[in-house]
Amino acid sequence: MERSGFAGRIAGTMIDSPLVPIILIAALIMGGAGLLITPREDRPEIEIPTAVIIVAFPGAGPEKIDELVARPVSSWAMQLERVEEVTSVASNDAALMTVEFEPGVSDAEAYSELADVLAANTDRLPAGVQSPAVRTVGDEQLTTLMVTFSAPDLSGFDLRRIAEETAVRLEKVPGVRTIDCYGSQSRRIEVRPDPRALAAYGIPLTKVVEAIKASNLRLPSDQMRGRKTMDVEAGALLRSVDDIAGIPVGSGPAGIVYLDEVAAISDGPGPAESHVIFRQSQSSFESPAVSLSVTSVPEKNISDINKVIIDRIEQLRGVVIPSEVNVHIGYDAGRMATEQVRSVLQNLLTGTVIVIFIILIGLGLRSAITISLVIPATLSFVPFAYYFMGFTLNPVSLAAMIMAIGIISDDSVIMLENTARHFRQAGERSKKLTIQSIDEVGNPTILAVVLIIATILPTAFLSGEMGQFVRAIPVGTAIAVFASLILALTVIPFLAFRLLPAGNTGKNCAKKPNLSADEFSDGKADDKSTEPPSGSLAETYRAILRPFMKHPILRWALYALMVLLFVGQLSLVYFRAVQIGFTPLLDREVFVVDLRLPAGTPLETTLKATSDIGRRLYKKTEVEAYTVFAGIQGPQLYPWPEPMEVTPVSTHQAYIYVHLCHEDKRKRDSHEIGKNLYNELKPVIDRHDARIVVRQLPSGPANKEDMHAEIYAPSDQGRFELAGRVWDLMAQHPATTSVRRSPEEPCPRLSLTVDRTSASARGIFPAEVAQAVHVALTGTVAAEMHIPDQRHPVPVIVRLPPEKRELIYHLDGLYLKSRANENMVSMADLVEIKETGRTPDRYRKNGLPVVYVGAKLDRNVNEPYAAQRDISGRLAETGPAPAVNWFSQPENSENETLHWAGEWELTRQTYGDLGAAGIVAIALIYCILAAWFGSYGVPLLIMMPIPLVLIGVIPAHWLWGQNLTGIGIMGVITLAGIVTRNSVLLVDFIRQNRKSGVSLENAVINAGALRTRPIVLTASTVMLGSGVLIFEPALEPLGLTLASGVLVATLLTLLLIPVLYYHCYSNKSSRNP
Repeated sequence: MERSGFAGRIAGTMIDSPLVPIILIAALIMGGAGLLITPREDRPEIEIPTAVIIVAFPGAGPEKIDELVARPVSSWAMQLERVEEVTSVASNDAALMTVEFEPGVSDAEAYSELADVLAANTDRLPAGVQSPAVRTVGDEQLTTLMVTFSAPDLSGFDLRRIAEETAVRLEKVPGVRTIDCYGSQSRRIEVRPDPRALAAYGIPLTKVVEAIKASNLRLPSDQMRGRKTMDVEAGALLRSVDDIAGIPVGSGPAGIVYLDEVAAISDGPGPAESHVIFRQSQSSFESPAVSLSVTSVPEKNISDINKVIIDRIEQLRGVVIPSEVNVHIGYDAGRMATEQVRSVLQNLLTGTVIVIFIILIGLGLRSAITISLVIPATLSFVPFAYYFMGFTLNPVSLAAMIMAIGIISDDSVIMLENTARHFRQAGERSKKLTIQSIDEVGNPTILAVVLIIATILPTAFLSGEMGQFVRAIPVGTAIAVFASLILALTVIPFLAFRLLPAGNTGKNCAKKPNLSADEFSDGKADDKSTEPPSGSLAETYRAILRPFMKHPILRWALYALMVLLFVGQLSLVYFRAVQIGFTPLLDREVFVVDLRLPAGTPLETTLKATSDIGRRLYKKTEVEAYTVFAGIQGPQLYPWPEPMEVTPVSTHQAYIYVHLCHEDKRKRDSHEIGKNLYNELKPVIDRHDARIVVRQLPSGPANKEDMHAEIYAPSDQGRFELAGRVWDLMAQHPATTSVRRSPEEPCPRLSLTVDRTSASARGIFPAEVAQAVHVALTGTVAAEMHIPDQRHPVPVIVRLPPEKRELIYHLDGLYLKSRANENMVSMADLVEIKETGRTPDRYRKNGLPVVYVGAKLDRNVNEPYAAQRDISGRLAETGPAPAVNWFSQPENSENETLHWAGEWELTRQTYGDLGAAGIVAIALIYCILAAWFGSYGVPLLIMMPIPLVLIGVIPAHWLWGQNLTGIGIMGVITLAGIVTRNSVLLVDFIRQNRKSGVSLENAVINAGALRTRPIVLTASTVMLGSGVLIFEPALEPLGLTLASGVLVATLLTLLLIPVLYYHCYSNKSSRNP
């Protein structure tokens, strides 16, 4: 007796091992534990360390700040080896630099390196520049829970106090990272001086600030050491409004002048410089509101965290939150994650049931029972491995389990079928036959697994954001496929010996296809394996295939048809019937309307515009509620669009958060609602001369504009002229819904220029003028009061009343004290006041001056790449044609250049990486097959169907109304391994028959006839099992690719491979290929 091979030895060890049931039970327990303990998210977390550096240089102006601050600081950051991109914007008073590191760099390392380079170079900045402030940005800053408090009968100030107290209670929840409050103002003591009263008493405005500061100081001193050692403190702290009112600020004819004689003092909220408004669908009016934004600790289960927070809020009702306050959960990423994970798991169960049903039809009840035990055990390894590998449970990571369903069953099916054949031929069931049958198919099964893993794993090394987004799919699928091999070698012998029928006792067994061991082994086939197959399926297949053997013209016609179909499917892409996209657009329960009126628009006018929009939202049945943030940014539900801005949100800006009903209660998705809303809001846009951008929560890793142009030129004028032309073309394109340019139109500017001669004659420094204007208009915190019943210090702010800072002439009422004669000098005698246009902000990218033009697109019309091609082609019609860079930023600004970035940049990088991964996968497949078959030509023949799978994939996308996406192309690469597997089995069977002396024609036909049923069976498990991904919106392109690709690849394997094999070797029969 020949010594068993590797697979046979494992089967001999495990066939009676009591460990097998334990392995199955342990695997299921691991899978359940993995599902419970692995954190859940609504989408994969993307870790790209990004830092924002803010350097203040008050009053220097954009040009000076750009040259003296933004340019050198950017160059320091670019010196770091692992920095990928540095952008900067210089405004009138500060520069903001965004530093993006390479993916894979840890946050700690990135920020440490950046801090070191800044510390080493900060002293090189010019005098007057403040120290750089560094903060981090990224997905960890995104809101995971948004809670809005509203009440028609309460003020925003009251709501804020409730929200702040609630936030303090919620901060104790494990996993909470930060809680921020949006809306109204916290409690403050506001001192509002009367300029005329100050002038009458000869008190400068800045002295009020100095007096308050001097009245709120208490310092420790050295100890007194006598009989006793005692600590010493001296001074006094402000405790109440009365304390502030009694502060002496000067003297007059009647004696000491106190603060309440020259200023009004108020205790409460500050002036309304922003508004937060909320309205629900059942409410007939808008209410003041305050929102809480919660972020969670990375790698924690946001579903559990948010559930605890919401339960805690319910417990606070009647304790902290009054009954009349409405609490609305505007965004819950945890609930979305749970629902999406549950949806994917339901589809996973559906796919599993479909695969088992297919096995039941094809192989019988007992084989189906065996497979029903093995598939769940195999898939259980995936979530358990995810936990230790740092992946989370989300629709993308769970897609690996669905994609693997149709693949992992093949190993077990091959071994079960071969064992059943041995039992039928021998008429008995024995351990020896079981071990022998497993040993016969062991090597090719291992080969098939190696082929699949070699095909899948290269896609795990995609770079950038997309690589992190999809990495769990190839990793999880490879884990499942490898686990399927382990269980096939260890569990299947145990189950097959006990469950499969002996001899011909089972009705279903008689109908099973003859998957002989000789299809896989190197030995000669027995007589039965070389007999011509019988049956209607075999006869039909023979009738179809034999004419191609007899008539060369039919073979050439088949080849011509393949070429025609291949060119035809490519034409669908060329003529944009199917477009190249990035990720599918997902339905979300919230989107944001970004409203911008002309710079300088007062808050009241902005609120009128938001009310117009609110009235239209109120009429939509899909809208559950909306929250308006006017003059203030709301919670960060999505990455802020690039480029970032230095200046905070002004009174001409508003963000309207539109909260939709649950997807089960509406027919349209959020993207369709947002697109139609934009069209409906055009009257509002025209009436208020506004610009509106509907911002959806990201479906994938993209955080840039749909269409984003970078304009480079030698001069400012050249950049702005070219940007204007690009703007016009974008605005005219039928796919664009909104266009914006950076820098945008600046707010009008009021310039107070000190007359040095006049100021010097009166002994007044220009800095005193600047400080007085700053205190008057901006205000300054003169002190902080620690009041016992307040959790936070209460600031004391000195600022002119609102009615004294509305018009230009109000500044004339400011007075400063002359050092020459102690007289008060009017501001009008010291400055020249001019209303001028503000210099636009200046932008740089990687050190080069740049102007940005971006646009949002209607994806039903065009994807970004197609729209960009149109605009690039039309640029020559509007003036001198610039250079158009599709793949990289220009090295310098010597020539006018348009560089397409934004989503296209991510798309290009993703498709480039996928192309490289595909080449690596094909090379690995070829090398493995060449080594296995000992031939250079046979692997090429086997791999022929790989590119032809596109004949099914692209037309299927066209019929389904889907565009090609990166995740769909991943499916094409996966198909390479699946279709190669079937081709290998077919060609291997042909070669075994040839070694047994069968003629080439009969060997080809018989192999195809015998392999038709098992090939269709395994293809069906992939097409119908993994194809359920079609019903998962985030993974629809992947499911569509797998289903359509396998369908076409199966037909090609059964028809094209035999015809090609016969064609290639019909004149070489003597060489017995």
